[in-house]
Amino acid sequence: MLTYYRKEQRKIAMGLLSFHQKLTEYQSQLKEIDMYETEADLHLLFWIPAGEQNIQGIVGIEVETSEAMIIHDISINPSFRGEKVGFDLLNEVVELYPEMKIYGTLATSAYLSKWKEHKS
Repeated sequence: MLTYYRKEQRKIAMGLLSFHQKLTEYQSQLKEIDMYETEADLHLLFWIPAGEQNIQGIVGIEVETSEAMIIHDISINPSFRGEKVGFDLLNEVVELYPEMKIYGTLATSAYLSKWKEHKS
C-alpha cells in the first residue's frame, strides 16, 4: 500500500532515503526532503507491502503532466533487497497512476529498465 508522506514522518523518510545511493550525505537528504515538501509537483510515497505493518520503501515522484511522471527516488529497506520488492512498489505506483507513463532520472533509469524487463 502506498501512502503520501507527511511532515511528521520526516525521520522515517530520511532513514529510507539514506539507503539511496545518490543521497548518502545528511545535507543531501535534507535538501531532497525540503524539495518534496515545497514543490507542488513532487510527492514522496511510503510503501507498506501487503500483509505487513512497517514501511519498507519510499518512492519520490514528479507529476509532469496528466500523462507523465518521473521517478526521482526509490529506496527499499536493505533487509528486503534482492527480493524484487522494489518491483512490487513500482507496480503499485502504476496502479495509483494508471494513465501515466513513467520515466526515470540518471539515478533511477537503470532500475526502471530492470523493472520493465521483469514486467514483460
